[in-house]
Amino acid sequence: MGLWQKLFGWLNPSAPTAAPADTPSPHPSEALTGPASQEPARGTREPAFDPAAELAAPVASIPSAGDVPAAAATPLAAEAAPSPQADLFEAAAARDAEVPPSIADPALREALSAYAGMAWDRQLDFAEKVGDHPWSADTAQGLIAFGDDLRFRMQVLGSYSFQSGTWLWIWAHTQAEVAPAFTEVARQLQGFGAAKNLALFTEPRTALRQEDLHVIGLIAAGADNSAGYYLGNYGEGILLALIDPDHGLPTTAPKPERVPTVVSQLISDFELDHRVLLQHYLPAKGFSVQETGSRITGQHGVNRIVADLDSQGRISAVSGSLGPAV
Repeated sequence: MGLWQKLFGWLNPSAPTAAPADTPSPHPSEALTGPASQEPARGTREPAFDPAAELAAPVASIPSAGDVPAAAATPLAAEAAPSPQADLFEAAAARDAEVPPSIADPALREALSAYAGMAWDRQLDFAEKVGDHPWSADTAQGLIAFGDDLRFRMQVLGSYSFQSGTWLWIWAHTQAEVAPAFTEVARQLQGFGAAKNLALFTEPRTALRQEDLHVIGLIAAGADNSAGYYLGNYGEGILLALIDPDHGLPTTAPKPERVPTVVSQLISDFELDHRVLLQHYLPAKGFSVQETGSRITGQHGVNRIVADLDSQGRISAVSGSLGPAV
């Protein structure tokens, strides 16, 4: 299985890993503490994304699902096997009419275009490291584990309910059993959304499609300079967490030869402003950028990439000479 297929294998949250309950499916925090509050706990910080704000937590003692006491063995600590479902973006064109208003927001498209490049670039490294290992999470310690050997600090952003088809930010539930230190980025993103006029990041609960969680993940991971994001299927819904850039997961990835692959994947699967994508992604990869009319040229040492845009501002051709960084 290729990396691209593996990536969507374990990121695809389409199918629950446990039989749906007859009662409405709760968000993870609701499963622990009861119905969610409809009023968000407003954050006081401005949207300044400082990796130092992601507080350290012990890494050596994350319990496996079998080690957790019965009272603590909640869906958040359940393991989820890779989903065999089809690609989330399969037949995306047929779903265009169903795009939620918050996703169709031009301001959200602009933010996604700016942050998706490096976020997806790092996501490829994260996917390669994690592979097909099952996951478990300890929200009290702010830890997420894959198999027996891979453990990372995380920031919890929120959850998606299969039953209601809604996304709920962690800051919108004041009784959630997640330590405040591991919800700080979610609160920063609330301020980010207010500054950028992004309803998706300021409304406590939003009706979304499952694939729209990638939009939240990409913008959040890009803005926070995280090592990646993870969509953890816990049976009744999906936990969305950011991954701390430690333990061999860099926040910057040289690999200039990867640029055409990342650009191609992103513009195929997301509605983006292609010019904005290149204007942000190429410099983040170390390229100097020159724009001449409809042509954008990036130079990184001996590596060169040239992208031509059509009359609608969409990439029509990419050429150049790229190789591994030396």
